[in-house]
Amino acid sequence: MKEKEWQRFAVQSVVLLAAVLALSVFHPGDIIRDNGKMVMADGTAVLNNSDNVKKQPGQKKKVSVYELPVKTDKAQITERSSIYVEIKKSAVPTGAAVYLSDEYMEQGIRLVIESAKGRKLKNEDIARHNNGRKYTGKVNKKNKKDIAESINIRYSVKKKKYRAELELKTKHLYAPALYETDKAYFISLARPRDVYDKIIVVDAGHGGIDEGTSSARGDREKDYNLLVLKELKQLLDKTDIKVYYTRLTDRRVTKAARTNLANNLEADLFISIHCNSSGKNGKNDKAYGVETLYSRRKPLNSKLGNKKLSQILLNNVAEEIGNKKRGVIRREGLYIMHHSEVPASIIEIGYMSNKSDLKYILKKSGREKVAKGIYKGIMEALE
Repeated sequence: MKEKEWQRFAVQSVVLLAAVLALSVFHPGDIIRDNGKMVMADGTAVLNNSDNVKKQPGQKKKVSVYELPVKTDKAQITERSSIYVEIKKSAVPTGAAVYLSDEYMEQGIRLVIESAKGRKLKNEDIARHNNGRKYTGKVNKKNKKDIAESINIRYSVKKKKYRAELELKTKHLYAPALYETDKAYFISLARPRDVYDKIIVVDAGHGGIDEGTSSARGDREKDYNLLVLKELKQLLDKTDIKVYYTRLTDRRVTKAARTNLANNLEADLFISIHCNSSGKNGKNDKAYGVETLYSRRKPLNSKLGNKKLSQILLNNVAEEIGNKKRGVIRREGLYIMHHSEVPASIIEIGYMSNKSDLKYILKKSGREKVAKGIYKGIMEALE
């Protein structure tokens, strides 16, 4: 091969290698910007789950799934609900990216507006509609007709990108949806029961400074309750059941907040995941197995009793992991059991004080089996 042909061959090889490297870095799953909105490279919309965002040291991580607006007309919006929030496009910079997250544990919503230009969003720009009545400006908490409990707007600028965050707390718990018309952005606020056929609340017990029990070597209950919940979430995500989670990170949630969520949603089921322990400081390793806790309190508007739900969960979890059924135990003194108005059960998946139980609690494969058992119990209870 002549020298010029060798040179041409070498150049072509370098170009081909560069193209391969570029394709390996940028693939159809990458996120790009399209007219100010985040989309996948294949054109599908992005749901930005901040649970996957790297947490900086000392920074509290907040989980929110941000949704992009759906293009529609006002008639469809009002058909979903006569309660909604309206923000005129004249109050939003041209080309801005707008996202919504459901902050249901705080009984509110968060709207994020990102743009290359700064523009102050004012209370007067945020119209709250409630069955034909319209309210703007500052919130008057004494006005029971205004859906807003409070409005907070925060601004930040980073690398010449402007960000406005609207935090709106509501007097009632709603299922929000973000829409866009030619003239405005709308946040539709519907009663969850009017939107979803089946609603359940899943709770990872403890969290934050409340660590729960622990193993002899220091494994903390709160961490493994959450890990089981996340395995369960992967299964429930594949269903059409609407699931609310009391926490998806290591954070403290009060017992009242957990129970109020289930009650306000009029949930079909309320399940709290826990690990057990026995003896002083968890040093009795003889106790083992699965048990469920219930209250004799009768749930409102449900034929399913707490004891029956607990029995279903016990059977499915114990059989899935092949462990002892310790029984369905009545516990009236527990806050969740005593205050829940919907079918509720606490599932104690095993003893952290027992070496055999601890082994499957610590193993991912063991937690997957626990989650599968809870999942089967949920599906049976909803039949």
